Amino acid sequence: MKPIPLKMLFLVIFLEGYVVLSAELLAIRLIIPYTGSGTDTISIIIAAVLMPLAFGYYYGGRFKQRRSFTIRKRLLLNITIATIILTLGLSYTFLQWASESLYLYTGWNNRIGLTALYALMFLVTPVYLLGQTVPLISNYFGRHRLASIAGRILFFSTIGSFMGSIFCTLVLMSFLGVHHAVSISIACLALVSFVLSKRKFNLHTVIMLLCVALSLVMNSDDMLKRDNVVANNQYHMIQISDYDSDNSRWMKINHNFSSALSKDNDEPYFKYAKFLESHFIEPLTWAPIKNEILVIGAGGFTLGLRDKHNQYVFLDLDGGLLKLSEEKFIDRKLDDNKTFIAEPARAYLSNNDRLFDMIILDVFRGQTSTPEHLVTREFFQQVKRHLKNGGVMVGNYMLSPNFSDDFTINLDNTMRSVFKNLNRQVMTPYNGWDDKSPWVNVVYSYHHNIDAPTGIYTDDLNSSHFDKPTKLRGQ
Repeated sequence: MKPIPLKMLFLVIFLEGYVVLSAELLAIRLIIPYTGSGTDTISIIIAAVLMPLAFGYYYGGRFKQRRSFTIRKRLLLNITIATIILTLGLSYTFLQWASESLYLYTGWNNRIGLTALYALMFLVTPVYLLGQTVPLISNYFGRHRLASIAGRILFFSTIGSFMGSIFCTLVLMSFLGVHHAVSISIACLALVSFVLSKRKFNLHTVIMLLCVALSLVMNSDDMLKRDNVVANNQYHMIQISDYDSDNSRWMKINHNFSSALSKDNDEPYFKYAKFLESHFIEPLTWAPIKNEILVIGAGGFTLGLRDKHNQYVFLDLDGGLLKLSEEKFIDRKLDDNKTFIAEPARAYLSNNDRLFDMIILDVFRGQTSTPEHLVTREFFQQVKRHLKNGGVMVGNYMLSPNFSDDFTINLDNTMRSVFKNLNRQVMTPYNGWDDKSPWVNVVYSYHHNIDAPTGIYTDDLNSSHFDKPTKLRGQ
């Protein structure tokens, strides 16, 4: 076999490690708008990478070249096939079209099934083929001492994986966007093909160049703008649309409606937001003191938008959300009484002793986008510890209105284990007998009173006659 320069071999190993890890992280991020961010779906993606990778290592080590099918040809074929599949599977435009077509013609929306289907179609085969790269490349090191060269191969492969994990997410996704990070990964595979090719322009390299071009087109800013995408980073894909018929502006985060605003008077558009404004926020705007309000889940910063009196702290993961909302959604700077902190909710609550008069939980943006770490008893206990005596917790959730599924029931059980005397308000009319009614906005509220009684009435001990008010209201 014609020798390939040693530096080029290590470059191939490095790039293979980078692409495999970056493809895994990009796949996880890309399917979040369609299947959610739960550990169940993420575990499927991880399994679809690790297992094919192991089989790829095994098969690559057993490959025996023939005169008509050399190691170089095997590598080039593997990389070409893997690139074609990843170009489609990691492209925003193709995934958008495929998901809409699948739902239109089949009505299938099972998120576990969709994740498994995606992994089988677009991850298993390319990862299996790329996994053969290191053992196949090792054939070019026949004259080197095994222990020494094995250590160097593992070093460059691991460094590539490290860069695929850190550089791809913290740098490329943050500053260029997920869509451009995909094109860079495809370009890395094209570079591998050029390094391995004897002739720099052959069928494989031509196909690779076409894949790079196709990736650049399908992941271009213009393509995303057609779907009103204004941001696509490691946290969210954000879309902002104006609906002129009712003079409203809408923000979608990961394909779920997050905020909506009436453009004339800055009023919230969603029923639950109007409910929160009228029942909990507006009464505080006339209070003699300035109340401190924590909003977990900033969205479009619409809650309390017109309140210039009380002090607000907005929490969200995405540090770019404030600038984006100010420039493209609310069309102005936040008032001085509002502060934005880009930090995970639980980290903020763990590292901060500040107490609030009201804490608003608004992090549930659809049936598939429920943050699992924000539905636990421990999280709700953290929230309760940050309420002042007499303070209020208000939470908006997407749930079954009549407790027709396990998640709705168990979330209610969890909250009531922490917040006693909890109110539950369904925001949309529903059929109380329909066990298959869709999820709707449900608002929970709790008034924190450390001196609240804990007694119960029984047939044996019934003091209800003492507890009743002495005067009937309105009389």
